[in-house]
Amino acid sequence: MKEILKFKNLLFLSIFILLSSCGQTIDWDDDKEYITISFNSEGLTKVLSYKGLPFNGELVEYFDDEKTQLKQRIDYKEGLKDGLSEEYNKNGQLEKNVTYKEGEIEEEVKYTYYENGQLSLKVTLNERDQSDGPFESYHENGQLHIKGIYKKDELDGPYENYHENGQLNAKGSYKKGEIDGPFEFYHENGQLSEKGAFKDGNLDGPYESYHENGQLFAKGTTKDGLLDGQWEEYDEDGQLNEKRSRMY
Repeated sequence: MKEILKFKNLLFLSIFILLSSCGQTIDWDDDKEYITISFNSEGLTKVLSYKGLPFNGELVEYFDDEKTQLKQRIDYKEGLKDGLSEEYNKNGQLEKNVTYKEGEIEEEVKYTYYENGQLSLKVTLNERDQSDGPFESYHENGQLHIKGIYKKDELDGPYENYHENGQLNAKGSYKKGEIDGPFEFYHENGQLSEKGAFKDGNLDGPYESYHENGQLFAKGTTKDGLLDGQWEEYDEDGQLNEKRSRMY
């Protein structure tokens, strides 16, 4: 019986210690006298200790003494940033979140805003502070403007652009900073405006453009960014206006 009670006491003590060391929240201003920051053995990564022990839990900091305006919060594990770090402005808007693993940055996302409070830009950065990953920009009315992917500060991958009314403006793809492959442009009313293809940043291949009412406006072939071969133009009623051959 005594052994059972002893085991239960040890189990309770172990659980208490575990809970005490995990999920703890400390405030930078209130607890800074107990906080020390050093470097690991390689001298590269900061280690945060609380009351002499590597900290496990959440560090928070506020703009105000009343603790109503959060400035930042950071997750720690064994003294190292591990998990999510968030920074806010005085308007309560998220300005940056960073995902850490054992003190190293895995992903960083920055946010900028218009004066009216609407989100302007959301972009993923790499360790060199280059745009590297998904990004989104917005019109001042809150509608999505551009959606795409960066690779080391260059557009690379699927790309979409929208009018302020929410209608699709353009879609295609980029390669190493240049538009590449099939593309489509649209009028604000949602009707197709242009379609064709790019190669090495230039129009190349069959091309068509359309009036706002959906009627074909022009069609032909392009090569290296120039018109090549037969070209046709139509009015808004679908009647052929001009047909000729061009070579530039």
